[in-house]
Amino acid sequence: MISQASFLTFIKNTQLNFFFSFFELHRRTVYGYIFSIVLLMTSFTAICQEDEDEKKLLVNGYIKDMVTFTFQEDVDSALTENLIHNRINFQWFPTEKLTGKLEIRNRMFTGDGVKTIPGYAQLLDVNNDYFDLSLTTKGDRVVIQSMIDRAYLQWNEEKWQLSVGRQRINWGVNLAWNPNDIFNAYSLLDFDYEERPGSDAIRYQRFIGYAGGYEFAVKMADSWEELTAAGMYKWNKGNYDLQVLGGVMQNNAVLGGAWAGNIGLTGFKGEFTYFNSLDSAKGNAFLTSITTDCSFPNSLYLNGSILYNSYSKNVAGLGFSSTANLDVRSISSTKWSAYLQSSYPFHPLLNGSLMVLFFPGDDGVLFGPSLTYSPVTNLDFDLISQLYFDKSQPDAYLVYGRLKWSF
Repeated sequence: MISQASFLTFIKNTQLNFFFSFFELHRRTVYGYIFSIVLLMTSFTAICQEDEDEKKLLVNGYIKDMVTFTFQEDVDSALTENLIHNRINFQWFPTEKLTGKLEIRNRMFTGDGVKTIPGYAQLLDVNNDYFDLSLTTKGDRVVIQSMIDRAYLQWNEEKWQLSVGRQRINWGVNLAWNPNDIFNAYSLLDFDYEERPGSDAIRYQRFIGYAGGYEFAVKMADSWEELTAAGMYKWNKGNYDLQVLGGVMQNNAVLGGAWAGNIGLTGFKGEFTYFNSLDSAKGNAFLTSITTDCSFPNSLYLNGSILYNSYSKNVAGLGFSSTANLDVRSISSTKWSAYLQSSYPFHPLLNGSLMVLFFPGDDGVLFGPSLTYSPVTNLDFDLISQLYFDKSQPDAYLVYGRLKWSF
């Protein structure tokens, strides 16, 4: 097990050099973050030398290596790609009430996709944020991207909390699809991004009683048409947590709500959002999703979800946008989608799961069986597949082998 002192020394000698080079290259696009980043990093050397018991700086993360094989019907050879994925998370506690977070995502892509897909680097270098905090470099056989996807300061009081900077604002309650996630939606199939995207925003939260309160959030934008700003109120009634939200999202008036509770021993959750376009040339949209889940005494876990998306055009195929710039109205490619997922621990070191996605609009179905083997603490090996069958286009099969070490 690597010691905190040894790892911090490694970070000091390597990662900080990247920070300074990165900000020098992008200083005109990140000026709004300079103050928060400087606050997080100026005391770095001093903190590293302090007694570990003070725990003013916590560091964790992981490194993953994932190989992908893509097979397609009527194509003789498979495409092979490799991704080395590193993440480093810093949490800083200068005072009892102030917390700073800085999280960096580094990825290196090699393989057939890099060599054959035009504009591969440009496909990666997209984001849903106001500031450009990513750096992408392309060679003949490799694409490297470093991105800061969390960088914010948070002030904590007993009954309220204020966060400023790049952060995740998750208002959804469902397990699969989240129509309430108007700030930073994500793709259900992007399994290798567990942290999910964030937003450059200001967020104020007020806590009232048990599971109650309200909050407001504003996402930075270049124009009123691109602005996302909303408020949400939460309360508990009986055995249910309830919430309502309203605001604007990219030139749409937004109204939504959600619930989370149980029917007997079965979880029962749902959420809905209505988008009223303020531009007469674009249509309105209504999204709603309902989820149930249950755990059995033999450790078998099941959950299922149904999504209706009036905004979808029933495009043939998966049709998912990249998580990096996903609009919540585009979280599905068909008007109706259904999701089933099960997991079962075959052994304390081996866990299996099966995901099934149905797309009634184009008679498509996706099977996603996977196995996770954990031979030692903080080391996981995953075998994941996504097998897509569709009458309207050739079948496609993706198989992933991933090794992950967490520290």
